[in-house]
Amino acid sequence: MAEQRKAPERKSSDERRDEIVRATLRLVAIKGFAGVTLREVATEVGVVHGLIRHYFSTRDDLVAAAFDFAVTSELSSDRAMLDGLDPVAALAGWLASTPEDHYRVWIDAWSEAGRTPALAAALDRHHRDCERILTAVIERVVDAGLGASANPAADSRLLTAVADGVAVQHHGIAAIGVTEANDIVFGVAERQLGLAPGTLARANPAPARGQWAEGAALLAR
Repeated sequence: MAEQRKAPERKSSDERRDEIVRATLRLVAIKGFAGVTLREVATEVGVVHGLIRHYFSTRDDLVAAAFDFAVTSELSSDRAMLDGLDPVAALAGWLASTPEDHYRVWIDAWSEAGRTPALAAALDRHHRDCERILTAVIERVVDAGLGASANPAADSRLLTAVADGVAVQHHGIAAIGVTEANDIVFGVAERQLGLAPGTLARANPAPARGQWAEGAALLAR
C-alpha cells in the first residue's frame, strides 16, 4: 500500500503573520528597508503573493511591522539587562556604542522614514521609548545620589541626540572608532550629570545593550 502523504499543518493567522514578519526581517538584513518587496517576501515564506496582502495591504505597512517587531523585542531585552545593573553601570551600558548590525538597521530606517510614513511612525514611537528608558536610568542615578539632573527628560533627549549623531559617524561613515565614540558620549554625559571623568568607561558592562545581530538571528528562526 502506498504511504499516504501527511497534509501540511494549517497555521493560525497569528502564526502566519509572525512568519511573514520574520521573513521580512531576514530580507531587510540583506537588502535594507527600501529594497524589500512583497513578492520577495512571498517567495521567502513560500506562499503566493496575494497571501502577503491579506495580512499587510502595502509594503510600507509590512516593513513598519517588521521594524516594530524587531525593536520591541530588542528593547525588552535591553530593559531586562538594565534592571540587573547598578545605576551608573546601567547608564554606561545604555550610552555605550552598540554593535554595527544594530545601528545600521536604525540608520537605514532613518533614511527610509521620509518616504515611508508607516515606518516613520514606528521609528518615532520607538525613539520616544528609548528616551523614556534613558530618562528612567538617569533618575536612578540621581535617586542613588551618584549624579545630578534638574530635568532628566531633557537630559535624556540631549544624550540621545549625541549618541545617535556619534553612531552615524562611527557606523555610518566610519569617521571615528568605537573608543572615540564612547569617549565622546561618555564625556558629554559625565559633564551633564556631574559625574567624575572616566566614571562611565570604568562602569561600562559587557556585553553592551542592543545585541541586534544575535537578536535578529533568533527572531529569524
